[in-house]
Amino acid sequence: MSERPRMIFHAPYPMEPNPIAASRLRPLRMRRAFEEIGYEVIDVSGTVTQRRAALRSLRRSLAGGERPDFLYSENSTQPNLLATSIRTGVAPLLDYSIMRLARRHRIPVGVFYRDAYWRVPALRGRGAYRRCSDALQRVDLAGYRRNGVHFFLPSEPMSALVGLGANDSFSALPPAGDPGRLLPLPPVGEELRLIYVGGLGGHYDLDSFLTALSATPSVRLDLVTRPQQWERALAGDARLRSPAITAHHLSAGELAPLYASARAAVLLVTPAEYWDIAVPVKLFEYLSYGRPVMVTRGTEAGRIIGANGAGWVVDDDPRAIGDLLARLRDHPEEIAERAEAARRAASQNTWAERARAVAEALTGESR
Repeated sequence: MSERPRMIFHAPYPMEPNPIAASRLRPLRMRRAFEEIGYEVIDVSGTVTQRRAALRSLRRSLAGGERPDFLYSENSTQPNLLATSIRTGVAPLLDYSIMRLARRHRIPVGVFYRDAYWRVPALRGRGAYRRCSDALQRVDLAGYRRNGVHFFLPSEPMSALVGLGANDSFSALPPAGDPGRLLPLPPVGEELRLIYVGGLGGHYDLDSFLTALSATPSVRLDLVTRPQQWERALAGDARLRSPAITAHHLSAGELAPLYASARAAVLLVTPAEYWDIAVPVKLFEYLSYGRPVMVTRGTEAGRIIGANGAGWVVDDDPRAIGDLLARLRDHPEEIAERAEAARRAASQNTWAERARAVAEALTGESR
């Protein structure tokens, strides 16, 4: 019996066993997915000290003749140098060296390039820290290109924002959902219960939806966000004090009861340049629980949901959203129809499928 194939998994930070932030959820799911599709994973993630030790071990094994199929990296929203606390150590060339080692041994390298906040002027911060951070982002990007990596992006349109062109290798690798999570819709009642999981404020602008929600009777929202974001948003928006909204501060592993009581999910953000490229992990989490999703027209999420019919694509307009909420409240059979499409989409968009896509893109072989 042949040995399991091996791959190298890299991240410039430690894996969190039960993350709250989507930026830490995706790497954990992808690492597990590679194991699920049959790979033995060589882990070079962690703190600076842990990655240095892993690099030494990897160098020895490659010198001894071992040849993993590929290296897959999950980068950080921060520059690699700042992905962990500087109190744990600083190693400017460590992550570049890991990829360089792989390339010297002719091991294909792929990087999931998480987002490009730093390329969107409206989302940039100000001050010396931001200038330093942006400079480090450019250094990371140049390092990836020098190492000839294949860029995996949340969506195809992001390639233009990052500045990738004909000389770069890239493909879309949107988020996914976990199998085995599908839940039946709750019994039809007098109220329509919805769920939203995500940020508040900044590019997570729910203005039109909150206006529509406050004006539509018998619609309730379970809103899951971080405590600090909730407190900040609550101080600046009286609509969040509505009795129709119940706030929760839960990790990803604690959400099943809320999904069980919700009939549909919400991603009704105000369109902006960021949402032209962004595909939140939560979009596919919604689908993995079998919940159809309300999304805003003019966003990448809207294009995804519109393509598979797993929800509703609506204009960023309080009246249009309010009309949709009232219709779904009064016609629950429409939700049941879209929930079937959500279940089909969930079965086709699992983390294992994403891991297979990575392996095929980097090796040319399907698993």
